[in-house]
Order: sequence, then C-alpha cells, then structure tokens
Amino acid sequence: MLYSSSCKKQLDIKPQNDVEADQAIKNSKDVEGVLIGAYTAAALRGIYGGRLMSTTDFLGDDGDFSYFGSFSEYTELSNKTITVNNAFVEGVWNSGYNTINVCNTVLANINLVDTAKGKKVRVQAEAKFLRGMTYFDLVRIFGKAWNDGTPSSNPGVPIVLTPTTTIAGIQKVKRNTVAEVYAQAIADLQEAEANLVVGRSTYASSSAASTVLARIYLTQENFVLAETEASKVINSGDFTLVPKFVDEFQVPPQATHVFNTSEDIFAIQMSSQSGFNALNEVFAASNFGGRGETVINQQHFDRYEEGDDRANEFTDSGGDTFTSKFNNLYGNILLMRLAEVYLIRAEARLRKPSADLTGAAADINVVRNRAKLDNTTATDFDGLFAAVKQERRVELAFEGFRLNDLKRYHESVILHDDDGNVTDTYVWNSPKLIFPIPKRERDANPNLTQNEGYQ
Repeated sequence: MLYSSSCKKQLDIKPQNDVEADQAIKNSKDVEGVLIGAYTAAALRGIYGGRLMSTTDFLGDDGDFSYFGSFSEYTELSNKTITVNNAFVEGVWNSGYNTINVCNTVLANINLVDTAKGKKVRVQAEAKFLRGMTYFDLVRIFGKAWNDGTPSSNPGVPIVLTPTTTIAGIQKVKRNTVAEVYAQAIADLQEAEANLVVGRSTYASSSAASTVLARIYLTQENFVLAETEASKVINSGDFTLVPKFVDEFQVPPQATHVFNTSEDIFAIQMSSQSGFNALNEVFAASNFGGRGETVINQQHFDRYEEGDDRANEFTDSGGDTFTSKFNNLYGNILLMRLAEVYLIRAEARLRKPSADLTGAAADINVVRNRAKLDNTTATDFDGLFAAVKQERRVELAFEGFRLNDLKRYHESVILHDDDGNVTDTYVWNSPKLIFPIPKRERDANPNLTQNEGYQ
C-alpha cells in the first residue's frame, strides 16, 4: 500500500518546464520581471536586435551596397523577389508578435503591480511604449504605406491586445486596417509619453515615446504634430549631439556593456551576455566580427560632399569597403538618436502649411555642422527639401530608414548594372516593396489574407 501511494504521488507531479501563467505571475516583482522579458523580446535578433533594420534596408537598396553572402533571405530582399517562406521576414513577424504578447501579459496583470512611487503607472507605460512602437514598425512593412491608397480600408496587421498563454488559446485573428493599427500605436505611445520617466534612461522614456510619435506623424504627413513631438525631445535639453560623428557608434574591442552616449534617446542594450548585434553580422567587415559579405559601392560614396566627416565611417578590408557603424559585435543598437529628431523637425517645419524655412535650415545645419560641413546654401522650399533628403540619406545610412523614406517621398528604387545602365525600376508603392505575410502564419491562421503579388 505504501508503494502504491508513493507511485501515485510521483505520477501527480506537474511538469517542471511548463508553468501556468496564474502560478508564475503572482505579485508585483513577477510582473516587473515579465516587463524585463518584454525588453528582451524586443532585443532579439529577429526584430530590434537588427533584422528589422537590415531587411528593410536590403529591400529599399538601389545599389549603394552589394551582398555576396550565402543567406538566400538577404539575396531575395536585395533582388526584390521575396518568397512567402523567407525566414528573415518570418522572423520579424514572429519576434514582433512575441514582443507584443509579452507586453500584453504585463498589461493583463498590471493590477498586481505596486502603486507606490508610481511603479504601476511606469510599468504600464513601458509596456505600452514597446507595444506601440512594434505595431507601428510592423504595419509599415507588412501593409501598404500610409500615403498609398486608403488607410481605412488597406489591410495592415492584426491587433491583439490580450495575451496568448496556451496553444489552445491562439487567437485566429484577421488583419486590421492600416488606419486602425496606426490609431492603436498612437494611443499606446501617447499614454506612454505622458507617464514615462523624463530624462535620459536605458529604458523607455517620455522622449523615446515622443520620437516614435514624431515618426508616425511625419509618415502621416501631419507635419504640425511631427514638429511638436520633435521639439519636445530637442527642447528637453536631455540630449546633445556628440561632437564627432564617429563617437556616436560603438567601437571595439570593448566587449562589455557600452553605455549610451549623450545623443542616444533609445537603444537596445547589448553585451556579450545578452546576444550580439545582428547589424554587425550583416554589415561589418570580418575582422570586426561581421561576415564581411555586404560591400559598400562607389555609388554610395558619391553621395557625400567634399569634407563630409561621415564619409570616413568606413572600413577597408581585403580590397572591399564596409560601413564601420556596427564594428562592435556587442555594441548597442541605436534605435533613436538626436540627429534623426533634428531632421524630422527640419522636414516638418518645411512641409507644414505655414513653412518655417529659417527653422528648417537651422535644424539641417545642426546635423551638417557636426559632420564638419558648412551651413546649407539652400534658402527656398525645393532646395531645403533636397537638403533634408540628402542629410537623411548620409546621416542615417544603413540604420533602417531608407525603405520608408522612399515611400514617404514617392521615390522609386532604380537598379543599375556595372556600366550604369538601368536594369529595373520599382515604384515606391510596388507590391514587391512590401513584406509578404509569412506562409507559416497563414497556414496556421486562414483568416490572414495575403498581400498583393504573393500567394
């Protein structure tokens, strides 16, 4: 009888590798731990750990760099021939929704968080910041651009606001419209902006939320609000451009954690203990930890004015040239920095109903002067608009901005051969410049419709 009783107890032992959510999350510290998990999810290689930026830059590239590697996923993106099984595109989707799901878990348990010293408000705001930023980035690449057709009817990505905790509980949702996803992102970020810490932080801050809102409003061509949000960041006085462009980017051989610079508004914090910078993998030379497969072409160097210090941020290796922005394998990934915010405000000031040409020029000059260039000579709208686009092209190169800038400006991707002949042209709203909904997701959820041009 004793043996029988003992066996029964052994058989009743619950699995140790699978813990029910209601057992794992019981108090404030547990929820705070899940919030750290949300940051960790966002930092994964599949999305903000580098792949979101690299995949969009490859798709938007018009010959500034050439890829000679063995990743078929990058080859497809570079050739504008993405398949529905592209693992990197699928990784962006999966990592994005994983981040959203962890944020939803935090928010579903927010009432467990201590209210003392505003902790509950802060935890909720950080989760909403990460969720809002992720929704904005997902809808821009898996849906049509805001200025392409009708956002209120164009399919975007599914909005999921409650956590999925079991296989049986997977929600087979439909795609929300582009307008609905933007509205959700704005609502999350506005709440985050109002309740996050003011000042510099390695975590989400009010200025980080303002920066994403400025990006959204610029994308929606709501230039007055874009200027307002950018000015909040600039006028806070919490951030300043580092004196030298080269000093903004992490340099080896420091393998331990590298702290943010005075220019960094929000960065993915990397170290040898937390993973590696996926932008290093794809863009850096092999002697700096990269694969040495993405070579920068002369076409890109021709974009720099004489004396532009940014043209020196490159590495020569084995007869090829690589960007030096990501030379530290464990360097932080800079998602938001002050130079971009100046350029957002410059463009917003220029394109708002009552253009502020003087203010736009002043913001452009802040970025130019740091690059050791004289003030812009442009004085009218056309000249200043060209100057803004030029500065974004050289200041933010290889940081994941190019594809969405092309769409905002209605500019085509024009490919050339080695002799300078045009080989292909992709207009800004081509279906080939939008990611497909991954096949694996549609197989699991038939409610997800596919984008034009894919099956």
